[in-house]
Amino acid sequence: METICRGNFLIVIPVLFISIIVYFFRVLRWELLFRQINQDIPKSNLTIALCIGYLVNFAIPRLGEVTRCAILKKLNATPINQSLTTVIFERTIDVITLLLITVLGIILEYVNHSKILGLFINYDLIPTNQFIGFVIAFIALTIISLYLICKTENKIRNWLQGFWISIRMLTKIKSIFIFSIYTICIWVCYFLMTYLWFFTFTESSTLSYYMAFQIMIVGSIARSIPLQAGSAGAYHYGVSQAFILLGVSSITANALAIIIHGFQTIFTIIIGSLSYLAFVYKSKA
Repeated sequence: METICRGNFLIVIPVLFISIIVYFFRVLRWELLFRQINQDIPKSNLTIALCIGYLVNFAIPRLGEVTRCAILKKLNATPINQSLTTVIFERTIDVITLLLITVLGIILEYVNHSKILGLFINYDLIPTNQFIGFVIAFIALTIISLYLICKTENKIRNWLQGFWISIRMLTKIKSIFIFSIYTICIWVCYFLMTYLWFFTFTESSTLSYYMAFQIMIVGSIARSIPLQAGSAGAYHYGVSQAFILLGVSSITANALAIIIHGFQTIFTIIIGSLSYLAFVYKSKA
């Protein structure tokens, strides 16, 4: 705690700004997907749904995605089967992007003869299993859904048919370039939200961009593990160990892990709570 108190917390200002910007890019990207399936939803409603979804994920991992769809159903009467396709598409792209970034990190690690990511391969934190599991689950869902479409009552059949129609429309997204730009901007923000915290302490302020990139990968992998409280334990362990491998003392490494995760936790709770109040107000209006 004494180490944390000695930190330069003026860094909070630019990190706060970037944390808001990353929500902005996520809303723009999500809006793009809805336009692809011919749904026009106000940015304010998308922002409310997104922020509450992240808040719910802290309590019950992955429930936030369903919550986002339920909120849009309430605010915009958007069919859940359609909004669910946008969330699945978005999450699939995020997993693939993380996988590609991780592969790039491993290649850079080999070139630079470092061993940060190698440590976590031994602990099975690289999301290969998660990605394979996602693919298997997706294939199983496809088979089950096709079976239900043929066998179930008209109401369920129409729901599933609408779901797959939206999926097909998203796979033919017209604005793929803009979508890719938004995705890149999101990950650039994630990088900056890691790198800027290095300047909290003198000891970590000399770490390079490359080291920040590796720390970002470790942190992103840890956050992808479906645990409560934003994968707090996995994040603190992974990030602190990575800092130690970079030559940072264990005290400073643990302090950085606590600060980085703690700030995002507080930010998510505050912005999610404010969004929930906005949701209640708009629901009653």
